[in-house]
Amino acid sequence: MDHALMIYPHSDRRPVPELDPEVDRLGHLLNDLERIQAERHPTETDLSKAPTLENWCIAERRTIALAGVVTGHPTIPNGRTVCTSDLWIVAPSLGYARTLNRLYALGSRHHLSDRWDFR
Repeated sequence: MDHALMIYPHSDRRPVPELDPEVDRLGHLLNDLERIQAERHPTETDLSKAPTLENWCIAERRTIALAGVVTGHPTIPNGRTVCTSDLWIVAPSLGYARTLNRLYALGSRHHLSDRWDFR
């Protein structure tokens, strides 16, 4: 699966088993981050089993997100136009979207957003 595009359009309250691989993947990431947070960094043995990157540099990549005017955000003033973190689930008919960082209640849609056939 291509992990650059993680949008799960959803229109009802049924279970979403398609999320199972992502839940597993993010669970592994969370475990690693918690270990590093507790100063248990990867060991030489861990690194010997990991792929190696040579001639590496920091890179940027495109991802799908939502943009709009936000209200009630914990750190961004009301009325600001924002671009969210990576979009994971969008359920307009249920009134919400979940990004990597937080849950958003969805208000009105921008008129140009009709190219996405989310119901």
